[in-house]
Amino acid sequence: MKYTDSITNTYKQHNEDACGVSDNCAWVMDGALPLSNTKVTNAPSDVIWMVNWWTDYLNNTLQNTSSSIADILTTGIHSFNTEFKQFADPVTLSKLDRASAAIGILRVHEDTVECYVLGDIEVALRFKDETYTVVTDTSLATLDSEVINMISNNPDRQKQIVFNGYTQAELDLLQRNRMTMNSPSGYAILEHETSAIPKGVYTSFPRESVHSVLLMSDGYSALYNKFDHCTLPELLNEVGEKSTDGLIPTLRQIELSGLDTKKRLRKHDDATAVYVEID
Repeated sequence: MKYTDSITNTYKQHNEDACGVSDNCAWVMDGALPLSNTKVTNAPSDVIWMVNWWTDYLNNTLQNTSSSIADILTTGIHSFNTEFKQFADPVTLSKLDRASAAIGILRVHEDTVECYVLGDIEVALRFKDETYTVVTDTSLATLDSEVINMISNNPDRQKQIVFNGYTQAELDLLQRNRMTMNSPSGYAILEHETSAIPKGVYTSFPRESVHSVLLMSDGYSALYNKFDHCTLPELLNEVGEKSTDGLIPTLRQIELSGLDTKKRLRKHDDATAVYVEID
């Protein structure tokens, strides 16, 4: 990897996203709060404790190419659960009480570029022949679309907010969806269950074919896939020219304009991206 650039930006006091870059790998994580008032850790929220823990762990382990990405994550969940037990036994927590996170990973070997995604992180690749592909999991986005439709069809919803910016009807649907987390009929995501890891989307490409890679949380990828600010090739060009940070003012202005209110769950969202050029 000859060039990297990254940004993680929040509108809140605490960022629930995280990212990391090393000589041969990069990753992006997008945390999700519990859908209850439960908090068991000593951090501002359990999801912040979670993403901070995984930041330290991935920084220390992900570069080890003798272990597969899946094995590193599976071992990480065991260690995560062991340390989490100082606060609570994960087995005792309902899925509504658990923090979780989407994660996207890029790792570069001598001859191969590896990508792994669990959840709705996007890993966009531009190849040297000017073709493009995106590695992601759409199952969570499909569930979220039900709630987005409910939000967009309720003109009086601001008077009905009961929890974390959602109405009771929206919260009920979100909770039903959350209860399918890491179940056969639901979606796979990073949390306390090792069974999720094999369900992640893994693919690899010849290193010589890849020009650049952009890893994005859904708060950042919204620039092209929700707000129509640009196409994916244009986004990769803009990031290459302006840096990942250079597009944050545009993103926040779109949010403030209110044009996005019928396109995602929240008016504002944490936005994280890592851009890598492959040498």
